[in-house]
Amino acid sequence: MIPVYKKELKQYLYSVTGSIFISVNLFVLGLYFLAGNLLGMTPSLSPVISGVLFILMLMVPVISMRVMAEERRQKTDQLLLTSPVSVYGLVIGKYLALLTVFLVPVLVACLMPLIMSAFGKVAYAESYTAILGYFLYGAACLALGLAISTVTESQVIAAVLSFIALFTTYIMGGIVSMLTRSGNKLFQVLSVLDFSSKLENFMNGVLDLKEIVYFLSIILFFLFLSVQLIEKRRYSVSKKNLSLSAYSLVSVFVMAALVILLNFGMEKLPVKYSEFDMTEGALFTLDAKTVDFLKTLDKDVTVYVMGTKENLENYDYKEVEKTLDQFCENSGHFHVIYKDPAVEPDFAKKYTDDNVSIGSLIVVSGEKSRVLSPYSLYKTEVDYSTYSEQRTGYDGEGQIVSAVTLVTGGDLPKVYCLTGHEELDIGDLPELKASLDKMNLEVESLNLMQEKEVPEDAEALMILSPSKDLHEDDVKAVSDYLDNGGKAVITADFSGKEQPGFDSLLSKYGVERVNGIIVEGDEYNMYQSPVYLIPEANTSVLTGSIIGKGLLNLFPQSAGFKTETKEGLEIEEALVTSEMAYAKTSVTENTSVEKADGDEEGPFDLALYINDESGKGTLALFGTANIFAAEVDQRVGGANTELFTNALDSMIDNTLTVTIPAKSYNTAALTVPYGSAMILGFLFIIVIPLAVLIAGIMLHMSRKRK
Repeated sequence: MIPVYKKELKQYLYSVTGSIFISVNLFVLGLYFLAGNLLGMTPSLSPVISGVLFILMLMVPVISMRVMAEERRQKTDQLLLTSPVSVYGLVIGKYLALLTVFLVPVLVACLMPLIMSAFGKVAYAESYTAILGYFLYGAACLALGLAISTVTESQVIAAVLSFIALFTTYIMGGIVSMLTRSGNKLFQVLSVLDFSSKLENFMNGVLDLKEIVYFLSIILFFLFLSVQLIEKRRYSVSKKNLSLSAYSLVSVFVMAALVILLNFGMEKLPVKYSEFDMTEGALFTLDAKTVDFLKTLDKDVTVYVMGTKENLENYDYKEVEKTLDQFCENSGHFHVIYKDPAVEPDFAKKYTDDNVSIGSLIVVSGEKSRVLSPYSLYKTEVDYSTYSEQRTGYDGEGQIVSAVTLVTGGDLPKVYCLTGHEELDIGDLPELKASLDKMNLEVESLNLMQEKEVPEDAEALMILSPSKDLHEDDVKAVSDYLDNGGKAVITADFSGKEQPGFDSLLSKYGVERVNGIIVEGDEYNMYQSPVYLIPEANTSVLTGSIIGKGLLNLFPQSAGFKTETKEGLEIEEALVTSEMAYAKTSVTENTSVEKADGDEEGPFDLALYINDESGKGTLALFGTANIFAAEVDQRVGGANTELFTNALDSMIDNTLTVTIPAKSYNTAALTVPYGSAMILGFLFIIVIPLAVLIAGIMLHMSRKRK
């Protein structure tokens, strides 16, 4: 085997074919690397690898066509077949030589994430998972090309047949979908030749043992097929006996059956044992709270997915499918059924009068149901440069948990929102409203001029930035509610007006509101503007999950607080400014934010969680409601809204409020100077591929002279 490997590798080094294969792949890799990572500033190499796969498929026939076809044309195959090297050694030696040539662009791809690390945080796990998929895909294509090269002595025919075969594997997913649409599952066996869909997990950042086994088994099958095709030509025996050609055909069928059975068996392997989430945001991993919730699920829940798996392939639905699979694995009470609207067009009308689109989920338990539109399963924002919507996060897991808690639970907990003092309306904060809906909380307005007291069924009270002061009777009603163990979430924007009633409510809990808008003096604690604060986080009920994810909070134009120790009060200073912060009573476009004499100096608290240990109330306090504005919350991956939901989660002891935050797609972009991008692009697109091509030509010419 080793002599064959050395001989074959030397032929590639001394021929232009090997250098063309390497240089073209390096050129395309470099082009996508420049566009996607250096100029596009994407911190993952996965999109680059996805883009170059088709070019790899085109280039494999160029290098594999001569492996055995040329030997047959020059009649040197007879020398090899009569040599001491076994046929297995011959095939493996030639295949390893092909693989060594292919390793050159793979190794160059491995350097790219390391280069990217000079310009920011890189998604290493995602990137190298994609590179592994690239290598396995290329290795499988080369094995197929080698097998085809054994059946003809024409390199051109071998190249054409290889391309046809590889292109068929590329579109096999669509072919299987079309053939099985009528319900005939017999053609599902053809999916064993569907190379491209087996790369999906790798390109999405999931290390999948099933796909690794798939590609290794495919490689072994085509190497075995190559051996059998060569053996068939090597011998001929009497028809009276069982011919080796017949034996060869039987053994190929047996090997094919074993590969099919192995891969169909691997599909039965539970996801938790076969798939490992390598994405930065753990997009394909259930939150620990979800797993705990599913362990306690004691009622049967059925989720009807509107559409077949084949339909949904065009809707980029991969996260939802994986989430549903994991729900089923973690609870025997959870079931998923796909419904084809073309077969049952009126199915959804059992549960809703609204039009239900492809990709919608209908969550049902007993007589209760909730319909989730596909749009609610993802977070989106508008790109105003193109006026198109882009997905920024995945909220499918949280929405499904919310729906399950709703259909399996009792009455919804009530949260009252105080009105009558020019407070913000919950409808003015759509991100916050959506979060409360997701928590299965029923929100009602409360005007204490009419009700006189907070209703007994209030699980919590919200006071959202009153512009007018609270009347003495209102303060008493809220105080009485809190003294009886009530809970309140309060935002206290600076209004520029005296509010002694509102402030007296806060002072009862050891909190003094600072007179002015907080200005940050430390550039490391601000975002673009000194009044856009990036506070320092301390471990608390509010921030624990946010710190764990490595997220930051953003507080625009916030008021601040100072606290004093009071007996019986447990005060958690969740978010604080730096010591260089100060408060200004007037901040507009026409006024300076520079520190002046008389400005109160920090540090200040921006978010507090206060618990009266005697049971007289719990308070979550924030310096501004601006944190819940959609454009602000999206900028920090939903971390601001998570402060609010963490507060309510801790206050409301009800399984209907299990809240799983959305998972953001947005990882920190690279910061690549344009000049550096152009230099690196020139290196990877021009210099390295051209150097490989020139070296190949020179070696080829030097060999011809000899």
